[in-house]
Amino acid sequence: MTDKQTLLVVAGVIVKDGQYLLMQRFDHASQGGLWEFPGGKVEVGETPEQALTRELQEELAIETHTGAFLADSVFDYGDKVIHLKGYVSHWQSGDIALHSHQAAVWVPLEAIRDYTLCPADYPIVDALFALQS
Repeated sequence: MTDKQTLLVVAGVIVKDGQYLLMQRFDHASQGGLWEFPGGKVEVGETPEQALTRELQEELAIETHTGAFLADSVFDYGDKVIHLKGYVSHWQSGDIALHSHQAAVWVPLEAIRDYTLCPADYPIVDALFALQS
């Protein structure tokens, strides 16, 4: 039996003007067509907060301020295990560039559950709703 690779990944729950940013994965990618909070892998030597700032700059060409930690989520996708750390992130500047996704939407909190998200994102959504109630 082989051990599955566990990837430490960060996600930014980006808020701007009371709306939240969701990104749609490319159809041909792992979890293709599903929606997610943007982010990416934590590199060696980075804190999760540093990784989130870097990933959002690289993937979306935006500047954010990382705020409160929301939740951890660990999900086994079959070929790998994702350990996702979600943070509230506050929009600072930039225009979204779709380098790593096929679509982006800004939605009010109540509408987030209308989108089919990657499984690892659901505990982050639950934590966000708990924070807002």
